[in-house]
Amino acid sequence: MDETMVGVAMGFSVLLIATLLVVGHYRREHLRQRMIRAMHGRRLHDFTRPRH
Repeated sequence: MDETMVGVAMGFSVLLIATLLVVGHYRREHLRQRMIRAMHGRRLHDFTRPRH
């Protein structure tokens, strides 16, 4: 019984860590995409506005 509980605890820990890593990766990718869109918009704006 003790070995079973240790196995369940280890499995749960591994799944929890994997979930945290996946969420962190998703958030970083989402932020990266927002930054790329913002940079692209600024560059396009800089080229299209008149210079005095």
